[in-house]
Amino acid sequence: MKKIANNSELLPFLVIFALSLLVRIYASATSIAQIYPDEIFQTLEPAHKLAFGRGITYWEFKVGARSFFLPGIFAGIYKILDFFGVRDPLSINIGIKIFLSIFNSLAVPTIYLIFRRHSFGRKEAFLFTLPLAASYLLSYISARTLSESASLPFMVFALYHASGYLESERKRELFFAVLSAGIAYMIRFQTCIFSFGLALALFITSKKRFKASLIFGFGFLGMMLLQGILDIFTWGGFFKSFITYLDYNIFRGVADNHGVMPWYFYVVDIAGTFHPATCASAIITMLLGVIGFRKNKQIILFFFPFLFFFIVHSAIGHKEPRFIFACHFAVLVLSAEFFAFLCQKYEKKREKAALFLSVFLLFSLDTFTHIKYAPLWNHSVTKIDNFYGNDKGIEKRFGGVLETEAELGRIKDLKRAYLFGIPQIWSGGYSYFHKNAPISFASEDAEIIQFMREAYDSAWQNSYFAFKHNIKIPEQYRKNLEKISDNGDFVIYRMQVEDTLKTAALNNLPQETENGSKWSETGNVIMSASGVKVTFDEVVFGKTIKIALDSSDSYRLTFFNGADEVGTLLILPEKNQRGMFNYTRNLPESCIGKGFDAIMAVPVESDGSCSIGALKIE
Repeated sequence: MKKIANNSELLPFLVIFALSLLVRIYASATSIAQIYPDEIFQTLEPAHKLAFGRGITYWEFKVGARSFFLPGIFAGIYKILDFFGVRDPLSINIGIKIFLSIFNSLAVPTIYLIFRRHSFGRKEAFLFTLPLAASYLLSYISARTLSESASLPFMVFALYHASGYLESERKRELFFAVLSAGIAYMIRFQTCIFSFGLALALFITSKKRFKASLIFGFGFLGMMLLQGILDIFTWGGFFKSFITYLDYNIFRGVADNHGVMPWYFYVVDIAGTFHPATCASAIITMLLGVIGFRKNKQIILFFFPFLFFFIVHSAIGHKEPRFIFACHFAVLVLSAEFFAFLCQKYEKKREKAALFLSVFLLFSLDTFTHIKYAPLWNHSVTKIDNFYGNDKGIEKRFGGVLETEAELGRIKDLKRAYLFGIPQIWSGGYSYFHKNAPISFASEDAEIIQFMREAYDSAWQNSYFAFKHNIKIPEQYRKNLEKISDNGDFVIYRMQVEDTLKTAALNNLPQETENGSKWSETGNVIMSASGVKVTFDEVVFGKTIKIALDSSDSYRLTFFNGADEVGTLLILPEKNQRGMFNYTRNLPESCIGKGFDAIMAVPVESDGSCSIGALKIE
C-alpha cells in the first residue's frame, strides 16, 4: 500500500493497528458468548465439521443456502491450531476470534489512511482514529464469529482502494477494490448491496465515471462467478448457494418466519445504540459532503455505499441489528470525521482546547455505547431479544453455556455428554465441546426425562450431564448421578449404572422399523455395551436375516442353538444413512444347517446410542 510504504505514514499506521489488535484480542478472550445462533451454526459449526468430522448441521447447510468460503477458511485455521497443539475447546475458538481480529484491526488504521485522503492533517487523522481503535462497540463486533463481522474489514479495504482510484485513477486500485469487495461478498452475500452502492458512488464521484463504474461492476461480477464455481465443488451446482439463498429468503420469504419489522427499525436501533451527538455529527458529515460536492467527493465515496446498504436493508421485512453492523462502523467513522474537521478548522485559534475537547467528547460518546453493551461483555452472557420456536420459556439472559461445554469436552473419560437447560440452537454445538463424542441438548422436562431414560437404559459408562441451576433433576435418576463440579451456572454429574446383558423375546420387538427413525424410538430395545440377547420360541432355519440397528455403530451378532454357539456375523456402520437402518445379510453357513433359537447383538464400536428394532429370518 502506497501510504504505508511512505515512512511518514508507517508509524501512525502501526501504532493504531497495535492498539486495535490489543483491544480486540482482549475482546476475543473475554467476550465469549454468542449473541446470535448464526455466530456458531453458520460459521464455526460447519467449519468444525469440515476440520474434525463432527458438527450440527442446520437447514442452510443442508439445502445449500450458504457459501462454504468462510467456514472453509475457519476449518483451515482450526487445523493449523490443532497442528500446533491448541486443542482446548475455549482456546481453539479464541484463536479463531483472534484470527478475525487481525483483519478487523487492519480496518481501523485503514480509516486513518482514508482520513488522510480526506485532506486531514497527520495529527488530526491519527488522534481521531485512535478512538476507533479503542472503541468498545467495534471491539465487541470484531469478537463475533459472524459473517457480518468477517466481511466488514474487506468492505473497508474496498473503500480505501476505491478512494485511491479517485485520487490517482490507477486501474490497479480498482482491481484491489474489486478483489476486496468480492471477498466480502463470498463471506456474506448481502454485501453485494454495498458493492452496488460503491459502483454508483464511483459513477457519481469519478472523473471517468462510466469507465470506473463499469470496470468495478464487471470485475465484481467476475468475483461472483468465482463463488459460483466454488459452489460446483461444494454443492454440486453452479451458483447453487446464491440462488438457494435468494429463493429461500427473498422469493419464499423463509426469513420472514423469524419476524418482520417496520422500515424504521434500523433508524430506531442506531438512535438507541449511539449517543445523540454521535448520530448528529455523522449526519452533519454526510451533509457537508453533499453541500461541498466538488471538493468532498472522497467523503461521498465513503458514506454513499453504507447509506445505500442501510436503505436497502430497511426495505427488507426481516431485520436484525447485526445485519447492519457495517453501518454502525460507518456512523462512528463519520462522527470521528466531524470532530476531526472541527479540530482542524479551529486549532489555530484555540489549538489545545479544541484538541482536548474534541478527543474527550469522542471518547465519552463511546462510553455511552459501553454502558449499553457492558452486561453482554461479561465473559459468557447470552441475551435473547427475540423469542420464537423452542426459545419460548427459557430465560432472556443466561450465562456459562460455552464454558460448560468446554468443561465437558475436557473430561478425558467422557463417552457421551448431555447439557440440560438450553435448546440446541443457543448452545455452542461441537465447536465449543470439541470432543469426539456425542453431545445432546434439551430445555424441556419431557426431553430431559427421555434423554436420561435413554442413557440409563443403555447403561453406557462415562455419560456426563450438565444441569442448569434452575433445572430439576428427574427424581428416578438422582441416585445414579455422581456430582463432579459446579461452575456457578451448571452442575455436572456422571451417571453410574450397572451394565448387564438384556434379554428380549422376538415377539416383543417392533414388527416394522423405518429407515432413518430415531434409535430410541418406542419399541426399540436399547442396548448397553453388553448387548441384547433376542430369544425365539423354537429353533428357526433360514438363509437371510433382516435386522434394524442404529446405522452409526458396528455390531457382532452371535447365533446360539441352546448353549452352543453356531455362528457369528459382523454388521458394519452404514455411512450414508442416519438413525435406524434395516440391514439384510446372508446367515453364516453354520447357522443354515443347524438352526438357532437365540441371537446376541453386541456393539463393537459405538457412540453409546445403540438399539435393536425389527428382526426377521427368511
